[in-house]
Amino acid sequence: MRHHDKEKFTTYAYFVCNQVEDEITKKFFREVVDYAHNSTNVLNDLITQIEKDEINILVDLDSFTHNMTSMVMALKPAPIQVSWLGMDANGIPAIDYFIADSYVLPDNAQEYYQEKILRLPHSYVSVDGFEVATPSISRDDLGIPQGAIVYFNTQNALKRHPDIIHAQMKIIKAVENSYFLIKGNGDQEILKELFITIAQAEGVDINRLKFLDRTPTEAVYRANLAIADIVLDTYPYNGATTTLETLWMEIPLVTRVGEQFAARNSYTFMMNAGITEGIARSDEEYIEWGIKLGTDENLRQEVSWKLRQSKKTSPLWDAKQFTREMEKAYQQMWEIYLRENAS
Repeated sequence: MRHHDKEKFTTYAYFVCNQVEDEITKKFFREVVDYAHNSTNVLNDLITQIEKDEINILVDLDSFTHNMTSMVMALKPAPIQVSWLGMDANGIPAIDYFIADSYVLPDNAQEYYQEKILRLPHSYVSVDGFEVATPSISRDDLGIPQGAIVYFNTQNALKRHPDIIHAQMKIIKAVENSYFLIKGNGDQEILKELFITIAQAEGVDINRLKFLDRTPTEAVYRANLAIADIVLDTYPYNGATTTLETLWMEIPLVTRVGEQFAARNSYTFMMNAGITEGIARSDEEYIEWGIKLGTDENLRQEVSWKLRQSKKTSPLWDAKQFTREMEKAYQQMWEIYLRENAS
């Protein structure tokens, strides 16, 4: 938002979910847009405000996790409507475009979408980096010996699938003196029971599993990532923000690539960062990469070096360039609209 050309674009933000004024909302939205509106959670009021503002292009940043945004988009208060950054497109006929890139959706994806897929030239999202604080944990705190190989996974419980946990346990079992740090939202007792049950089924000593509490801030969480040698991604729901944070912290990642948007987030971010090491197309490849990265220190150092270098050149870390690409996409949408509606 902060990089938009203010002479060419006027930006509005409509807050329809959380009315609490948190720092993220303030820093990344309210302080950088031209106009910001809090919704009353009354659908007609929000529709009226959008129409009053005469929005040309309405961009939904939620997709289908909040009923209000879906209802707004279905009523089409703007001539052009776009879905971006959610878990996937939601299939509402009133949405015209879905923002993607060359990697996050396969080449044949258009036949499965009613929205027109608009592929940006690089990644479908870009950031200028992340704030990193002081770590709140150490290997000593967790009873992990120096020299051990530390694998890490953090995701919401809804992204975890037993099959990929089995694959993760096979990696832990195969790599001598390795430990697995597990963190994420969800019922913690159920989470522990799930991992312990699968660990025992795979013959992994449950003392090699370390369950982490929530950190006070996201910046502290990123600092704590430095304890890890390798991050193991989830599948079929990959990490998104967590993957960007992992790559920014220069930590090798193992991900499995699927055919759907949610199973290709880490793939596009890694490709845009110039990293192919750790990209798997099957559970077997996932396990192979996990073991290889765990047993080859030189390979881990090479990947970390590539990630460090990517901060200088990769479009993944250039939000200003990304904004220009988004603006070009918006202009193309508007030109098409004017051409198709010329009287």
